[in-house]
Amino acid sequence: MRIPHPVPYQGSKRVLAAEIIDWFPVGANRLIEPFAGSAAISLAAISKQKVESVWINDINAPLMDLWQTIVEDPHAIAKQYEQLWFTQLGKEREFYNLVRDRFNKDKQAHFFLYLLARCVKASVRYNSQGEFNQSPDHRRKGRAPQTMKRDILSASLLFRGKVSVTSLDYREVIQDANQNDIVYMDPPYQGVVGKRDPRYIQGIDHEDFVRSLEYLNKREVSYLISYDGTLGAKAYGRPLPRELDLTRIEIDCGRSSQATLLGRKDSTKESLYVSRALMSRQKDAIFVENISQYPLFDFRVDA
Repeated sequence: MRIPHPVPYQGSKRVLAAEIIDWFPVGANRLIEPFAGSAAISLAAISKQKVESVWINDINAPLMDLWQTIVEDPHAIAKQYEQLWFTQLGKEREFYNLVRDRFNKDKQAHFFLYLLARCVKASVRYNSQGEFNQSPDHRRKGRAPQTMKRDILSASLLFRGKVSVTSLDYREVIQDANQNDIVYMDPPYQGVVGKRDPRYIQGIDHEDFVRSLEYLNKREVSYLISYDGTLGAKAYGRPLPRELDLTRIEIDCGRSSQATLLGRKDSTKESLYVSRALMSRQKDAIFVENISQYPLFDFRVDA
């Protein structure tokens, strides 16, 4: 079946989901996403029956409230979105600003969904007070109501009875992970650690994150991390330390949209880090074709 994608969100791993979930171990009971965002990996994992249940979490509370509403009351939020979409016609910019002001006051889920559908590149931006301040995309009106409704209802159907939704610090979430789980982490872009980043409600500290991974290693929890990458010859993000005993998989994401606009041929590559515990569970697996492996330690896969 087509995997639904009701929450437009910049940085979503929707396009890479198939390659990422191919690394999931056979027999995993639960997927935990401490930085869920658009929940693209969880939706793909449930759709392809890679896991029995999922736990989606994000420190962005309005985002998780939106997901909770999609799961529990899909028809209502689909109707609310439809009403907002039609009300905007003929006064799109003025109406967007009105909805943005309302959302910043009461954080209602349907307002957030509309803003995500209408804002530039589905890219959230926050000011220093934590208020949503991204501008609208003047070239489009947002996803059509019928398309949005289809994805909302499909996602709700996939998740119903199989998902837990929380808004906690990621360190609290991973404490509950066990050896039967698979943890997928796509933390906030970490090339600007130590600075306020308007793309996120809250960033993470690199050293704290490394200590959290050490904690998971000690408990032999299987995990995957999307953490850094390259655009052409330029690298983004600090690599994770060799002491974590990870294997780095480099996934070619193709030509970037920015490069296309500039008439360049630079392609984007993202790193997927695989934990030692997961590599052990996958030792007899057949690896995905056309994905290059860059081991961070002496690890060989028999052909």
